Amino acid sequence: MSKIVFLSDLHLSHTHGFFWENFRRARDAANASEADLVIVTGDLCINGPDSDAEMQFAAQALEGLEARVFALPGNHDVGDEPPGQDPAQIVDEARLARWDAAFTADRFAIEAGAWRVIGVNAQLFGSGLPREAEQEAWLDEELAGARGRPVALVLHKPLFVEHAGEDAPTVSSLNPAPRSALLAKLQAAGVRMVISGHLHASRDRVVDGIRHLWLPACAFLGAGSHGGAPEVGAVSVDFATPEAVVAPLPGLELTPFVLAEIKQHGRWKFLRDMPPCPPEVASAAE
Repeated sequence: MSKIVFLSDLHLSHTHGFFWENFRRARDAANASEADLVIVTGDLCINGPDSDAEMQFAAQALEGLEARVFALPGNHDVGDEPPGQDPAQIVDEARLARWDAAFTADRFAIEAGAWRVIGVNAQLFGSGLPREAEQEAWLDEELAGARGRPVALVLHKPLFVEHAGEDAPTVSSLNPAPRSALLAKLQAAGVRMVISGHLHASRDRVVDGIRHLWLPACAFLGAGSHGGAPEVGAVSVDFATPEAVVAPLPGLELTPFVLAEIKQHGRWKFLRDMPPCPPEVASAAE
C-alpha cells in the first residue's frame, strides 16, 4: 500500500448543499484513481460542532468512497482550540464524543510504502482537554515505532503560515506554544513531511528540513491572504519510495466557489446562518 488520495475541507451539510456536487466529483475521481487509501484532513462539515445530523450526514457521504478511509477532525467538525475562530464553537468533550460516534477515531498510524503516515487531531493542541495529553503520549509511541522509516504527519491545520517563529495566536495555524512543542518532537524524530488542509490553498515547500504540503479544498477557494495559492481540488501522494511523489488527482474538475459571494459579501457571517438549501440527494451515499 503506497498510493493515498487526500481530500480536505469538504464542508458538507444536510441543510446546506453548496458544495455537494464538488464532493461527488472528488469522490468519483478518488474511486477512479484506484488509490489504496483515502485520507480526509478535516472540515467535513459546516456545523459539525453542534449538529449530530450533520456529522452523520458527512459520515454517510464518505461511505461512497471505495477505498479504506481515515478521517481527521477540523474546527468545523469538533470546534476550535482556544481562542478559536468562533468563541461559540470551542472544542470540548461533548463535541469530541459526537465525532467519535460518527467516525470512531480521531487519529491513526499506518505503514504506506516506504513511509509511516501518522494522523492526529489538530484541534487538541492547546485545548487543555484530557485527550490532548492522551494524544501526546500516543504520538510519542508512534514516532518511536517508525524505526528509521520517513514519517509524514497529517493534520487539519498547518503548523505555521510562513515560519516557525510566528508568535501571535492565529486561527490560520497551530498557536505558538503547542506548535513549538510539536515541532521539537517532530525534529527529534526526524519527521520528513507535514500534510495539512484548513487554508483552502496549495503550497509545497521545505522549511528547516521538513516538507510542508498544504492541500487544496474540495469546497471553496481560500482568501489568498495566508500564502499559498487559493485552489479547489485534491491530490494523490505515492509513498512507495523515500521521496514522496505528489500529484493532482487525475480527472477532477471542481467549481471554484468564492465564499464571500456565497455569503453575499457580509450579509451572513457563517454558512450555518444562511437559509436552508439542502443538497439534492436521496441519500448521502448516492
